[in-house]
Amino acid sequence: MTTGSAFVLPEPPSHLSIEQAVVRSVAYADVFEYPLQAAEVHRYLHGTSATLEETVGALAACVASRNAIRCTDGYYTLPGKEELIAVRRRRAAHASALWPAALKYGRLIAELPFVRMVAVTGSLAWDNVERGADIDYLIVTEPDRLWVCRWLLAALGRVARRDGVLLCPNYMVSERALVLAERNLYGAYELTRMVPITGLDMHDRLLRANRWALTYLPNAVEPARPPVSQVSEAPPWPTRALASMARLGEKSLRSPLGMVLDRWEMHYRIRKRGVPQGETSYGVDWYKSHLRGHRQRALAAFSDRLRALGAHAP
Repeated sequence: MTTGSAFVLPEPPSHLSIEQAVVRSVAYADVFEYPLQAAEVHRYLHGTSATLEETVGALAACVASRNAIRCTDGYYTLPGKEELIAVRRRRAAHASALWPAALKYGRLIAELPFVRMVAVTGSLAWDNVERGADIDYLIVTEPDRLWVCRWLLAALGRVARRDGVLLCPNYMVSERALVLAERNLYGAYELTRMVPITGLDMHDRLLRANRWALTYLPNAVEPARPPVSQVSEAPPWPTRALASMARLGEKSLRSPLGMVLDRWEMHYRIRKRGVPQGETSYGVDWYKSHLRGHRQRALAAFSDRLRALGAHAP
């Protein structure tokens, strides 16, 4: 992703024609080298609510003008980016091989004490990963036990590495912090694309608490779900034994001692990590470890593409 020197954070689009909205959707996906099919353009239409038929018509009009977007084998790209179709297919194959591990460890995370929801986010949620990618999770916990959960997740991560799996539970919030702080286009995509593994009721609460995302992506109302085949192919795990251990752990840590341990772990980790870098942020009810600044770079790259399209856009 290349970025320009004058970056302005994109605001929620307003008064867009459907043709403008489809071009913006394709341009944003291009930041991640991800050609879109018509149904995907429709779901992630920027700032404009439209039917699938209206979206398909707008796509056809934009392709016919041969200025803003191209269509090859049912995929929509920016001009000159048709080779990304092969990239998407290759990455989808890598994602298919990674999903069983994501589900296996996601369910294991869900059995840890005080965990209330586990969802896959990031590139894997889009089936857009290279070989050896890590697995991003967003996790919701019970209040006042988030940092105990984070400590347990760190221990699980070390076990997973011995299994050749890289876990990245880089975004955790408690039930008191379901309204996410990053209210921008990047956050709207992350929210509406995440794939819940467990805690579907909590996932619904999370979506309802963040209705602001529909200002950016008004068609992305229904949550994305993993294909049934992915769920059925996940390796089995002794969930009943783990659930029993989790209940025992919750019972012992629900005392005032659990609160003390949670605060001690929070202060210890914050002191050890020092001043937050990149897009990291820590608090009693949230833990965001986004060191590489993906959000800022993605939004800057999107702005670059809109400027480059310029007069070629509808």
